[in-house]
Amino acid sequence: MEDSNINPIQPIVTPAPQAADSQAPVTSEAENVAAPSVASANAPDLKITLDQLVNLCIEKGASDVHFREGSRVALRVGGKIIFIENIEALTKEDTEAMLDLMISSEEEGTRLEKDREIDFSFTHANGVNFRVNAFYQKGKLACVMRMISKNIPTLEELGIPEVMKSFLGLREGLILVCGTAGSGKSTTIQSMLQHVNKNFVQHVLTIENPIEYVFENEKSMFTQREVGKDTLLKENALQSAIREDANIVMLDEVNDFETFDKLLNLVETGHLVIASMLTRDVPQAIERIISLYPQDLRKQAQDRLSDNLTSVLAQDLVQRQDQPGLIAVFELLFMNDSIRNVIKRGNFVQLRTAIQSSAEQGMITMDSYAYQLSERGVINQEQLNQFIQKEEQ
Repeated sequence: MEDSNINPIQPIVTPAPQAADSQAPVTSEAENVAAPSVASANAPDLKITLDQLVNLCIEKGASDVHFREGSRVALRVGGKIIFIENIEALTKEDTEAMLDLMISSEEEGTRLEKDREIDFSFTHANGVNFRVNAFYQKGKLACVMRMISKNIPTLEELGIPEVMKSFLGLREGLILVCGTAGSGKSTTIQSMLQHVNKNFVQHVLTIENPIEYVFENEKSMFTQREVGKDTLLKENALQSAIREDANIVMLDEVNDFETFDKLLNLVETGHLVIASMLTRDVPQAIERIISLYPQDLRKQAQDRLSDNLTSVLAQDLVQRQDQPGLIAVFELLFMNDSIRNVIKRGNFVQLRTAIQSSAEQGMITMDSYAYQLSERGVINQEQLNQFIQKEEQ
C-alpha cells in the first residue's frame, strides 16, 4: 500500500488521556494534553508532510486523522485519540498547504471559504481513499480525514446476520442501515453493495456526499454520483434516478421529510433502496422517520412505511477483548405481519418486543447480539452490561 517514493519519518505516537467519552474528537486546546514523550529531550521538533501522515495512518491502522491550525496532529486508533509526539503545532500556512494538496478544484476551495465547511473525497497517490471534512473552529482552519479501506469486508466478516443476504436479492423494498456517527454504517453498506456486485447482475446507482469507495464493475454495473460535483442536490438525484434505469439506489444519509418521501417514491416505482440514518437503534429509526412527516401526513407515512420497508439494521462499535480492534454489535428488524401491524398502528414502544418475539425468524436485538459476543469471549461483561442497560432505558 505504501508509495516507494515516500520516506516517512518515525514520530512517536503516545496515547492521549481519555475523557469519559473516548469516541469524542479533540475539539479544544484544553484537551490537547499528550502523555510524556519517550523521545530524547534533545530530539528536534519535526514537521510532517501529507505523504508521511498518510503512511503513518496506514501503519498504525488509524480510522481518522485530525489536523488543524495551532495544534498537533492526532490519529484515532482503535476508537481512541492518540497524538503524534515531536511534531510542532501546525501553523496556518502548514494547514492550508496540507489541505490544498487534497482539494481538487478551485470551486471546492471557494465553497469552503463561503460555507465555512466542506465534505469531499481524496485519493492519495498510493491509492488509499479518504473522506474529508474541512471546517473552521474558533476562526481557524481544521480538517478530519477518515480512511476508507481498500478491501471491503464481506457480510460474514462483519458478522451481519445471514438473513440480510436474501433482502439484497429483492426487486424492490427499503433497507435502512442505522447507527451513531462512526459506528461503521458506511462499511456495512459498502459490504452489501459488494455482495450485490459479486452475486447479481444489476445497475446500482449511488448518491453520495462524498463518494467514499469506488466500485469496480463485476457482475453489476455501478453509477456513482457525488453531491456537489455530479448533482447539485440529493433530491434532484433521487428524482432523476427513476429515469436512469437503476435496479438498486443507495443514498448515504437521509435526515429530512423531502428526501425520505422521494426514497419511498423510488421503492413504489420498483426499486430496491438502501439508505443510512443517524439513529441509535431500530425503534428510534422508525420513530424518527414518522416524525419527519407533518402531523397530518403521519398516518399515511405509517401505512407507506409498513408497505415498503424491508429491513432496518442498526449497529454500534465496541472494543474487542479477544484481539486488537473493534467489532460491530447489530440489531435487525425485518417486515412480517407483527412488525407491519405495529408500524401501521404507530405503537412504536412495542417494536422491541416484536423483534424479540421474532428471534426464531432471524431478528435480533443489540443486547442479544452482544450476549452472543460475550459468550464467545469477544467482548467483556462490562461491555455487555452497557448494552443491557441501554435496552432497559
